Amino acid sequence: MSERGSGINKDWVNAVLYDLLKVVYDGFGGASKFRCCIVGRGLLKDLVEKLNLDFSNLTIPEATKRVLEALKAIGVIGGGDVALSDVVLDLRIHDCVHLPVQKRVKESKMPSFVCLCANLCLGLIEERFGLDTELIEINQEGGTCHIRAMLFKWD
Repeated sequence: MSERGSGINKDWVNAVLYDLLKVVYDGFGGASKFRCCIVGRGLLKDLVEKLNLDFSNLTIPEATKRVLEALKAIGVIGGGDVALSDVVLDLRIHDCVHLPVQKRVKESKMPSFVCLCANLCLGLIEERFGLDTELIEINQEGGTCHIRAMLFKWD
């Protein structure tokens, strides 16, 4: 899925992604993060099949780290770190191919409300661990995005 192997230009894809995020934000405002939390989650199934990923007997941080390692293996990110503190999941995603989108979002003063890599991780947590998730915040500094999400269970 690298740029060279697919023939897809990353700048083109990121420009389109930014424009789509802008349209969604202009239409839904702050509710955008609740409408976009599933964007990209369908790719998890493809990633699991392509790389033969197994999440059996893993903790939430271990399973999440495995997703980030898979994203690194296919060239989407340069690396990632995972920490879980009580009910807050902290992700640090380094050198993502979509970093230019987050930078444009930040420059535009539009709040960051979607991270495709985090969406994959949160989708896995919902599917495999039966928890609900909610994005708290995305902060981008340099080549790293710091994403925080809440994990909880509705009874």
